[in-house]
Amino acid sequence: MMKLLHSIKNILEGKELIDNIIKFRILAIAAGLIHLVFCICMFEMDVHIMFYYNICIVIGYFFMGIVLAEKERFDLISILTIIEIEVHSTLATFLLGAEYRFMLYTVAMVPAAFYLTSTFAKGARHIRLSVFFSAIVILCYFLVDFFEPRIMPMYDTSAYLGIINGISVGNMFIAFFLQLVFALLFALENGYMYRLLEKENVKLGEEASYDPLTKLWNRRSLTRAIAEETERMGREDVFSVVMMDIDNFKSVNDTYGHDIGDVVLVGLSDIIIDEVREGDYSCRWGGEEFLIFAHGTRNDVSHVAERIRNRLKDVQFDSGRGSNFSVTITAGVAEYRYGAQLRNVIDSADRRLYYGKTNGKNQVVSA
Repeated sequence: MMKLLHSIKNILEGKELIDNIIKFRILAIAAGLIHLVFCICMFEMDVHIMFYYNICIVIGYFFMGIVLAEKERFDLISILTIIEIEVHSTLATFLLGAEYRFMLYTVAMVPAAFYLTSTFAKGARHIRLSVFFSAIVILCYFLVDFFEPRIMPMYDTSAYLGIINGISVGNMFIAFFLQLVFALLFALENGYMYRLLEKENVKLGEEASYDPLTKLWNRRSLTRAIAEETERMGREDVFSVVMMDIDNFKSVNDTYGHDIGDVVLVGLSDIIIDEVREGDYSCRWGGEEFLIFAHGTRNDVSHVAERIRNRLKDVQFDSGRGSNFSVTITAGVAEYRYGAQLRNVIDSADRRLYYGKTNGKNQVVSA
């Protein structure tokens, strides 16, 4: 019971779709039960044609709900349901008279046609089928409305005023209830698709913004974020740029393979994510190069780079050959102040990185 209530809650919140098998099974069995009521009423009024017709329809709907729904023949269920309702409404109106309000069902069939065909047909085909069935429904309604006053009902049921009123009110209620149900189903499924689209957009945005291997921002995203940050900075604000590079990374790839090289990149990115403070930025700049844009002076941010360097050199990576190895990084740090050119600051950090590379590696150069 709790699971059912949870599913209903998710459906109403647009987090879950109603299973098509369950939906069409309920639709068919509910229609069968309505016709079973008609069957009893027709028997009481000695309307033999409608009595036997409704017996056949009850069997047909239960067959659709039990067998066709399980086989996922939603197209056949939808088409047969629309046709059956039109035939039943027309036949009952001509046999019994307009006061029973059976033709109100045709009004509900227009939104039903659009909703039901969307289950088994997509795009232009769905629209064509929906328009086709809607046109048949509307044509049927006007033809019956034109000819019914000119044809005397076959059965005189005036003695059964209570049944007439009951069926009339029931048909009016069910017809409008059907429109409400199909509108609600459309709204719920539209809400679900909108929520799904939002999730996909977020996912695509993340894929476009983040490096797929390291889960750090990519170069373009970081550049954009830094540009927005520097536009907001005041004269007293100070940032620093750290450009770091894994030492001898080509040798790691050549010796152990690119898969192990990827493990090293991920290992360094995990340390960067752990060490970079909230409000600072980091990205995979390209290849084995990483860039950090952090609040603080050059000396402050150099301590962050040192912590990353010290942590990385102590990590033992599995070579996949029964041995472990370690790697080091070299980093260059440059300070960014109000009015400076970002490109010049990054170039300055890069030059210090290069200096560290050519003078022993495994160090942070900030001056």
